[in-house]
Amino acid sequence: MKKLFVEDGLLLTDIFLTFKGKSLLIKRVLVDTGSGSTVVSSDIAESIGIIAEENDTIYRISGVGGSEFVYSKQIDLIRIGEKEVKNFSLEIGAMNYGFDLNGIIGLDLLQQIKAIINIDQLILEWN
Repeated sequence: MKKLFVEDGLLLTDIFLTFKGKSLLIKRVLVDTGSGSTVVSSDIAESIGIIAEENDTIYRISGVGGSEFVYSKQIDLIRIGEKEVKNFSLEIGAMNYGFDLNGIIGLDLLQQIKAIINIDQLILEWN
């Protein structure tokens, strides 16, 4: 179970990432069932060594907030509450959407952890 909170009309939580042995807690992450993929701010990702490299593919993603260029990185671990996913493919982008967000938990991760969003109690659960 993971506690959620609503701020400025957005459903938010925090996540924990590990990449090449370095770990980071990321706060103000949007829970977004309308986003196909999970994205983290490039500024935040750089703090643990996640950077674009020569062989990384850069591509454009689009959504309600507009479009942006991202690249994908395989990270060692992503954790939401006590639920962990290893070797997860994460998108990294500028995330200049006009909101103070550091990441987006997309449908790819929500499906993988078999998430149940309990809006009444503001918790993220799973089976």
